[in-house]
Amino acid sequence: MTRHEFTTPATHGDSTPAPDDRRVLISGAGIAGTVLAHLLARAGLRVTVVEYAPGVRTGGNAVDLRGAAVDVVAAMGVLDPVRAQQTGNGAMHRIDREGDTIAMLPAEAIAGDVELPRGDLNAILLGAAQDGVEYLFGDTVTALADTGDDVRVTFDSGARRTFDLVVGADGLHSRTRSLAFGPETDFVRHLGCYQGHFTMPNTLGLDRTGLLLNLPGRTLGCYTVHDNRDLVVGWFFRSESLTYDRRDIAAQQRLVAEAFTGLGWKVPELVDAMHRSTDFYFDPISQVVMDGMHRGRIVLAGDAAHAPSLLSGVGATLAIVGAAVLAEEIISSPDDAEAAFARYEKRINEMVTLGRELAVRSKDWFVFAEGAGDHRISQAEEDRVHALREDVVTAANRACPQV
Repeated sequence: MTRHEFTTPATHGDSTPAPDDRRVLISGAGIAGTVLAHLLARAGLRVTVVEYAPGVRTGGNAVDLRGAAVDVVAAMGVLDPVRAQQTGNGAMHRIDREGDTIAMLPAEAIAGDVELPRGDLNAILLGAAQDGVEYLFGDTVTALADTGDDVRVTFDSGARRTFDLVVGADGLHSRTRSLAFGPETDFVRHLGCYQGHFTMPNTLGLDRTGLLLNLPGRTLGCYTVHDNRDLVVGWFFRSESLTYDRRDIAAQQRLVAEAFTGLGWKVPELVDAMHRSTDFYFDPISQVVMDGMHRGRIVLAGDAAHAPSLLSGVGATLAIVGAAVLAEEIISSPDDAEAAFARYEKRINEMVTLGRELAVRSKDWFVFAEGAGDHRISQAEEDRVHALREDVVTAANRACPQV
């Protein structure tokens, strides 16, 4: 697959890279933020990353790396540790209410070229993005003032600093996006489903596999990680927008428990484990839709810019590839941020658009509509979903530079 060549900084006659002391602030130490930080720092830019959390986030669903995203990880020198954390799971069992297998989903239908827990991937990428990068954990941006020549930034800690460029890579609920572009409601589209995830010991005795219970309006999935020692359990249910306190974990767990009441099988056992978990995560399944991902000297990356939602199965791939594209454009245009950001948006547009389409198409395949018969999945529709996923990967491969 032909891809763009990754552009290095301009060089002098002796092939020594010309100095590039631009100051770049990246808000968010997630997947997109750490990949971008590594690539920019490698090119000599002065990179600062601010992260609201006190440290690297743990837990979360497994993520898939496909196509060019694997190349980027390899170029960062961390493909071996990434592969070492793979789930290594084979086919997944689709089960009925009694726990009996009714169908098998091949591994390639669920996982990408590499599949590993999000928290493990994030920790590995963060470890690779250390040289030349300043980290401010436990802080966040509270104000942005783009003067045209630079961006004046105020932090929650009270500090004030000036940067040449600011990148919002702070996820679905991006503070940077709200400050620079407008309220979350203008850009985040709820897809009519919610998700909850947590990690627990592998008390089900699964061996490098997973189980998927699909019922009208609800899906329960679990699969092994960490050499079969643990299970990641995922709850998915259809619902219109719910009102709840995002800081109240117990209230979110009650919403999950109520949605899955009366299902039988091992559900009561899993609900009990959920209440004892330390890494529970709950959020609406949503995607970000924006007409433009940059404004002046401020630009968005990863989920903050173009989250396709978990239903797509390509969110991590798009975040990594998008970060690589943005890095190349920033490095190659030291004197014209607007032009660099415009090219970045144009290059990733196809993969972003297809990724959103894939998520919408996958919704009925993964979380059955209310009133649908149990376990009924059209093979033709399943094939269309898989074909569209391949189209997304092809578009990402075209966009990605050689890093």
